[in-house]
Amino acid sequence: MSEWSKKPILLDDNRITRPYIGGKLLNEWRRMEPTKDSHNCEELLVTSIGAISVGHESGYGVSKTIPSQGSISLKDIIASDPDGILGEKYNKRNPNHLSVLARAGDTIVRLVLQCHPREEDAKKYFNSVCGKTEAWYIVRTREVKDQDNCIYAGFKKHVTKELWQSLCEKQDVKEMVNCLHKLHVKEGDIILIPAGMPHAVGPGCLFLEIHECNDITIRVERNINGVVLTDEEMFNGLSLHEAMGLFDYTTYTLEEIKQKIIMKEKKVIVQNESKLTQMIDYSDTTAFGMQIVDIKGEFTLTKFEGHRLLVPINGDVKLEWSEGSIDLIQGHGALIPAQCSDLKLIAPDAKVMIGLPGKL
Repeated sequence: MSEWSKKPILLDDNRITRPYIGGKLLNEWRRMEPTKDSHNCEELLVTSIGAISVGHESGYGVSKTIPSQGSISLKDIIASDPDGILGEKYNKRNPNHLSVLARAGDTIVRLVLQCHPREEDAKKYFNSVCGKTEAWYIVRTREVKDQDNCIYAGFKKHVTKELWQSLCEKQDVKEMVNCLHKLHVKEGDIILIPAGMPHAVGPGCLFLEIHECNDITIRVERNINGVVLTDEEMFNGLSLHEAMGLFDYTTYTLEEIKQKIIMKEKKVIVQNESKLTQMIDYSDTTAFGMQIVDIKGEFTLTKFEGHRLLVPINGDVKLEWSEGSIDLIQGHGALIPAQCSDLKLIAPDAKVMIGLPGKL
């Protein structure tokens, strides 16, 4: 057993650049130094794989522990006791890697239109054991001139694969955007994006994302927010035809897409004044689960045979276990190992997101 297996693992700042623009609100939320909006707009909160980024080698963006825990790579920590940290069953399915990851992004523009591979395509083209379903918690919004706080997701009823590929070839971005449903969002909304579904976060959103252990993205816009993408950045080594095949061409009415991707409260567990609400479960997706804990005093987590991620959405939280305690700051991430089974969350008034690995 490793020294890491029975205590919370807190992860350090891990900012990366992306083709979208933001970062100011992200820094405010995470209580960092003030900054201006730029392409330095995404924070990898908890990840064992890092990010795919041109000019960077494999392993770019892998999480490291906070300095007081030694600034150690999360990959090395997991390797020291993969069964104890991940949970034996989860380590068997995805050896030496987390099954659920967390990041946060802040944008004043629309993100590039994109999708992520489903499991079968991830295995076929990218030698990955899982696809990339993701979910967004809208943490904050801000006004952007002449723009709505919104997200884009799912094809409208008129869309076909032939139309989508034709628009991509012509780079008719206006019509591509019109192919997707536009949904207005507000703080506290939770959106589930299944692998394969076309999507983009809209302007004025600070979003907390959990997703499967995969960073493959298929992008369909070459020029986006002042950045010109290469074929590799758009299609990850695939041809245009292959890339188009990764999209899920299911079409929806506006009401159908709302029913599918806007998450609603499910099971609630109450402990005194605190409560845990299941927001995403296996009835929504087998990719992962999401819980929201509203803490007013304390909340003790039940035993779980796998790893979990914690990110405080509002307020700082003290994490207390049998051998110690540590403070987790708003907007920062922690990994709770499988063998850390006696964790208590303590705060006068805070909200925490928990990410859980998917169905085995």
